[in-house]
Amino acid sequence: MMEAALFQLRAVLSDDPELLAMRLSADVLANAITAAKDTGVNAARVNDIEFALNDLISAADEAGAPDSVLSSIALLQNDTAALRRANALPKELIVAIRDLQTRLSARAKALERNQYRVEGSEPAPPPHPPAELRELAIPLARQLAAEGFVTPSLDELIAHPDSVRYHNLNEIVDELDVIAGG
Repeated sequence: MMEAALFQLRAVLSDDPELLAMRLSADVLANAITAAKDTGVNAARVNDIEFALNDLISAADEAGAPDSVLSSIALLQNDTAALRRANALPKELIVAIRDLQTRLSARAKALERNQYRVEGSEPAPPPHPPAELRELAIPLARQLAAEGFVTPSLDELIAHPDSVRYHNLNEIVDELDVIAGG
């Protein structure tokens, strides 16, 4: 269904020279749809499609796209929402992601607070040691990989837990937010 709506959108875009800039966004969306078709639809491919569609929507807003373009985009939004529902991450996985994010954020906040302590005082030990975070991250990373996601920040925590610092913790939280739809 998405391919038909995309074909209709591309036809409208090619007829209007003022909308040619939107064609690039439509091409990115087409590539995401083709990748999902070729490699199989999973949560990661749906995220890619949704990202490309949001870029197209922004381009349409900027260009003041006509109703014919907006109706094609609406069809694509409906199809993407159906794909999202059909390929949603399991609730248990979302719960595990949120739990790890909470722990990562608590550790990051404690590390930040330790930077502003009274001179000469000992830093408070931050919660959730790296080994604990690593143990929680391992099954999570495996499940996300099975769903088609690449998680370089999470993988770094697993590979080198003792080298993870404040900014790395925030990167992992952000990476997981993108995956879980945070």
